[in-house]
Amino acid sequence: MSADSSSHAVLIPTGAMSNPVAGKPRRPLTGDAAFLSQTAFEAREGKVESGIWESSAGTFQSNTTGYVEFGYILEGAARLVDPDGTVHALTPGTAFVMPEGYTGHWEVDERVKKVYFITRF
Repeated sequence: MSADSSSHAVLIPTGAMSNPVAGKPRRPLTGDAAFLSQTAFEAREGKVESGIWESSAGTFQSNTTGYVEFGYILEGAARLVDPDGTVHALTPGTAFVMPEGYTGHWEVDERVKKVYFITRF
């Protein structure tokens, strides 16, 4: 993880993660999804964060209460389903934003990997 410094650019490695942290969805719906993530940059005492995240197959609820997230899909595919049922296909090259308070859900069929940037309030 990079130190909180405004004088240096931080590159986010998009290949293999060198020191990933394993996790599971807090709100699983179906399947047995598992996460790997690696923070590349953190600032403002953890209120700003960017890194790489990937998930195996499964369906899980999202809840961005207290933060906004920008994501960019690098590998794999998934769907982000809004609370009203609108489905957003996420494939390599797709950029998206989950606004503060977003409560849709993720549907991952096999595997998906993204770069993320989070701003917490």
